[in-house]
Amino acid sequence: MIRFGRKCGFTLVELLVYMALLSIIVLVAGRAFSDSTKFRVRTQNMLRATQEAENVAMLFKSDVSQMGAKRSVNSGTPASGTAGDNFSNVYGDVFIDPDNSDSSSFQLDSSGFSFRYVRYDAQGHYVGVDEAHWFVVDEVLKRACRNISGAADSSSCKRQSVDEAKENAVDIATGVKFFQVLPARPNTLGGDEQLFPPAISGDSSSVDYFRLVPRNDDIGKFATVHVENALGEANFAGTGQKLGGSAGPFFSNYDNENQQILGAGRKVSELIAIGKDNSAGGGLALCKLRGGKHNGRILLEKDAEYELTFYVPRPSSNADKSLLFVPGKDHMSVGFRNFFTGEPPMKTVGESQIRLIDDFMFFPPLSTRTGEGRRVMRFTVPEDIDSLCIAFTFAFYSPLASKGSITIENLKLRKLAYANYEFAEGYNPNPVDKQNVRAMRLSLHVARGGKGGLHGETDSIVVVVPTPSNGPRD
Repeated sequence: MIRFGRKCGFTLVELLVYMALLSIIVLVAGRAFSDSTKFRVRTQNMLRATQEAENVAMLFKSDVSQMGAKRSVNSGTPASGTAGDNFSNVYGDVFIDPDNSDSSSFQLDSSGFSFRYVRYDAQGHYVGVDEAHWFVVDEVLKRACRNISGAADSSSCKRQSVDEAKENAVDIATGVKFFQVLPARPNTLGGDEQLFPPAISGDSSSVDYFRLVPRNDDIGKFATVHVENALGEANFAGTGQKLGGSAGPFFSNYDNENQQILGAGRKVSELIAIGKDNSAGGGLALCKLRGGKHNGRILLEKDAEYELTFYVPRPSSNADKSLLFVPGKDHMSVGFRNFFTGEPPMKTVGESQIRLIDDFMFFPPLSTRTGEGRRVMRFTVPEDIDSLCIAFTFAFYSPLASKGSITIENLKLRKLAYANYEFAEGYNPNPVDKQNVRAMRLSLHVARGGKGGLHGETDSIVVVVPTPSNGPRD
């Protein structure tokens, strides 16, 4: 009897179930692989966008920080070896249009951002003035460079027009969706930057004219001294004030008879700075509010930065006794006095009196060849201080220096525009205020991946770049 073995295999139903399960597994695996690939591509695009945005920011920061002019160590060609300062020679080129109130080094317009800077060699010698342009064309960020004056850079900044420079521009980044350079709005604008001398309506010279008026000797402490302007007019305002000399020397605290410093009866000469005013009266009284205008009254604001400057020329003669000034014994200083009390600004803390701002000591020229120049004092105050006057104090304890003469020229007190600033969308400074801009903010969006930038990855970056050399005084 023949027996047949049991047949092995899949039924049709089992095969259909198997194929269905296999399809699900393949579909899930395929989706996972696809998602993994897309994630990897998106991550790469994101990294590329981030890296490119950061690279642009670093390049922009390095580029824009050169804006304006720094001091050059050479006044001629690099090969001449002549000592000096070339700053004055490039003034008209590194600033946009100083003859028409635009003493800044940058421009913003619909085509982008441009700025000027001074180029130096490795030894710090002046080489030339160049102009850089940052702009976007068809989502490509470009940088162009052209030479304004001095020697051209054969590698990049050639002497050419703006259009020619842009035709030869270098590509910095692609896929740029947004590019904006926003200047900082200075807290101090051009119209209120100078605090002293005060401006008088209808008199343009008033911003340069000042007068030093001796304080009245109402407490037996202050000594008078002769004061005249550059024309030799006594007690008249001018761009400078000459103090002392044969017409009325400083008080001497030295007893020539006994050849020693006075034990009693010592006095100082203290002079109050007022604006263009030739009225009679004491210095503090003239510093107060007069005729509805501030004659010399000053308000100092908390945390703002101020600059007090004046020029001290050298004596016209080797025989001027001011050359015998003894540092550490004789005294010259400039500071502030409250015109109500006549004292330095003070604050009561508990049982103590704290001085809010100290006087600044300075020396006169100590020879006919050295010491001449601009004196600069920069400072801040811890709180608002009102009702102040600028005061110069002189006290002589050496035998002869009191018989000399001291000249103070171009006295100015300014609130520095670049000490504080803020960014306001849409801010576009006028030509006068452009020189006070001390920072630029770059906003950049870079896209990677996706058709036409759509559905790709975009990275944004914002960077603030200080520009301390944008302006004529730096």
